[in-house]
Amino acid sequence: MIRFAMLAALTIAGFTAPALANDTATTDGLFVNIRSGPGVNHPPICLAWPNVPFTVTRCEGNWCHVNYLRSTGWMSAKHIDFKN
Repeated sequence: MIRFAMLAALTIAGFTAPALANDTATTDGLFVNIRSGPGVNHPPICLAWPNVPFTVTRCEGNWCHVNYLRSTGWMSAKHIDFKN
């Protein structure tokens, strides 16, 4: 509960909480592009479906590096719902 409150406070303040290695997450209920690099200028490599868990290995700014099924890439942190 404390971690959720901290994440919510940082999000409201405009900051992204850094993910700990191997945090489990899902998308925020949307279909979300996983990109080859951290930013919309990088091409999508796959599409994350809602309610399909994935692993967040690290976050840099507003982007997080994720392992989704058999793909590895970057997802916008604003669409990640951390489960741990």
